[in-house]
Amino acid sequence: MVTGQLAVWLNIITIVILAFVIANLTVSAIVSLLTQKFISLQVKSRKIVLWLLVILPWLTSIFVALVFLNGYTSATIFEAELDYAHWHHMSVFSSLSWHGATLIIALIFTLYILVKKLIQLKRHHQDLAQLTSFSKPLTRGVFEIELAESSAFTAGFIDKKCFITSGMLKEMTDEEIAVILGHERAHAKMNDPLKKWLFSIFTAFFIPSLAAHLKLHMTLAMEQAADNAVVNNDITSTFVASTLVKAARLNALYSPVKNNELVANFGADVLEQRVYFLLGQLNLKPVNKMLTVVLVIFILAVCFSSIDGVHHLIETVLSH
Repeated sequence: MVTGQLAVWLNIITIVILAFVIANLTVSAIVSLLTQKFISLQVKSRKIVLWLLVILPWLTSIFVALVFLNGYTSATIFEAELDYAHWHHMSVFSSLSWHGATLIIALIFTLYILVKKLIQLKRHHQDLAQLTSFSKPLTRGVFEIELAESSAFTAGFIDKKCFITSGMLKEMTDEEIAVILGHERAHAKMNDPLKKWLFSIFTAFFIPSLAAHLKLHMTLAMEQAADNAVVNNDITSTFVASTLVKAARLNALYSPVKNNELVANFGADVLEQRVYFLLGQLNLKPVNKMLTVVLVIFILAVCFSSIDGVHHLIETVLSH
């Protein structure tokens, strides 16, 4: 049994966990209902919305916990919050209760994800160093891999590198190579490998099927942004689209970095949507800011209105 200030903080962490689960489930339901709507959003707006969705459970749970803590220490700011933002026995924490079990399970799960991602990062760093040693530099930041298969990708967080295989260099024209390398340089400039990895950490706290949808939408947005960055007065969007289709056909049977969370590659990922985007066949719209604010308020309201009820429900089944 823990009492005093430490018990208060342990109970606050428990509130954070419960609020996170409620917010996560609410966000999951919203994403499941609106997943097809993301495709119609403009690329920049879509990225912002996707980041907001995966970060929102964390922000919501922290905000809810702070309100509960304020309700425990003072009633001078939010007088009405005491009606729902209260926690029984805040200054007492039993490690043998469901409170303690919740903390342990959440800690183990969080550590599992972080350790898994750090191991993934370490292995990627080792693979990248080895790959660089076997590659030859073409231009600054661009390396050629002696490989018959066709592939091109960008990796690295600080010292970003673009790789292209000799097989792709052989099959593509100089103009097409310029498109491919321009695409990869755009990924490097926008720090997409790092952002893709960080995004995968946040999505790891969602159910796997939903996490896969979120990562696919982010991958599409990143690829569309990199595709669009290549288009200029000399390179048309139609030519970029044809290069993309050709490259996808070449590496359809082989891609050393397919579905890799730490690289951004010029391949067949979300090919159809990328081609439609380049050809101007998609009617993309900016995000509805008012609707976004309403959804955020809705998620906060769900947490505030249900966390105390969830607390009571659990304690009717489990001993405090």
